[in-house]
Amino acid sequence: MKPSRLLSILLALTLLSINLTFAADDIHYQDIKSLKNIIPQQDSYYTISSNVQIDNIYYTFTITTPESADLQITSIPSLIKTIHELSVIEWYKSTPQGNQVWAGAKGSVKNIGKGAKAVVLHPGDSAVAIGRSVAKTGRAIGSFFKGLVKKEPKSSSGKDLDKGAGNILTADVARKAAYDLHLDVYSKNPLVIALLNEISKQQWAGSIGVSAATYFTMPGLSSATAITTGALTPGAVIDITERMIRDNSPEELNRELQRVMREIIGYSKDTQEYQLFTDFLNNPNFDPRQKAYITLYLTQLKHVAGMSNVLSVLKNCREIENAVILYHQLQLMAAVDMNAKNVKFSQYATNTNRIYGIISSGDLIAILPFDYATSSKFMKNELDMIPEVKGTRSIWLLGDATKSFSALAKKSGIDAIYDGILKFGAFKLGATDLKSDDM
Repeated sequence: MKPSRLLSILLALTLLSINLTFAADDIHYQDIKSLKNIIPQQDSYYTISSNVQIDNIYYTFTITTPESADLQITSIPSLIKTIHELSVIEWYKSTPQGNQVWAGAKGSVKNIGKGAKAVVLHPGDSAVAIGRSVAKTGRAIGSFFKGLVKKEPKSSSGKDLDKGAGNILTADVARKAAYDLHLDVYSKNPLVIALLNEISKQQWAGSIGVSAATYFTMPGLSSATAITTGALTPGAVIDITERMIRDNSPEELNRELQRVMREIIGYSKDTQEYQLFTDFLNNPNFDPRQKAYITLYLTQLKHVAGMSNVLSVLKNCREIENAVILYHQLQLMAAVDMNAKNVKFSQYATNTNRIYGIISSGDLIAILPFDYATSSKFMKNELDMIPEVKGTRSIWLLGDATKSFSALAKKSGIDAIYDGILKFGAFKLGATDLKSDDM
């Protein structure tokens, strides 16, 4: 073999080895800049492993709970939500009623996460590893009323995203319990499902009262957890929206959301926008909670031109993973528009899979709800999708950007990158004066 040929092969193998090593690299939790002072690594009811895996654009965290359940949580928003859920369960267990309910629920969860398989909560719920013990979790109430559960349209993963805790006879009880406890009845966390199912079963059997609990504060829990209430941004949990979710089945909720669109945004039934919105509500890749909050964010951003383009993107979303991204894009955009001192969106910019905002100066802001951005093929594609505008183009990242991504973005004509945006005043969790900080 010629020396030059051998050198080429060795060089290729070296580069492959570097790439494989990089892909397999972990990062230490305490070194994640975007999460510093947001979620503590440890509390009395959970421990986040120091080793955090990088899963393309997301971090994957491993959480251990007192029940020895190892939960693998992918993405910063999922981490915030899961820590909140664990804190609620811990608080509820400390109450007399909660202790009674958990005694019935813990049989369903005692083996979750033990052994070779952990429970994986992924942004798209497409990487859920369900073992035999986890499969039993959903049977606590399902076997109670076998054959009575109504089938719903399937999402892109084949899952019924409209199906929450409880079933056709007890779903209203589960929704009420979730509201009282500040939980998401459509959560995929098996610990939450087990708790809400057990509340539903015990109330149906008449062994507990009408209310699951009245949730005010959680004494002894960290402030970073207590202030999130499972939300990513301030104002992302609104009581009127929570009550709509509590009081309505998925089908009834859709009708309520259509009413909101008519009365608040002013779309009559014969408009193109109303039909696009209705088609979005029928998209099975969004769960009912996402549909309710996306409707809220659209009303908060009703002054922004180009709504029909946004509704088209939502209607045509074909992947759960992308539905999650769009949901968080609108949530973060609404937080910016309402709370930032010097940023007010005047127009939407869209492509097939993303939503961006343009301010009055003509500058474009691309809010990307990703944990980790490097010079990957995925992020190169993200850069290529950002529309050209007359003004500047900036990227706002939920998580962290590497130097290689910054160089790639500059080469692609991006004027500025801001990462770790949860530290910005408009996104600061628990902030009392959201307009006090400049962006």
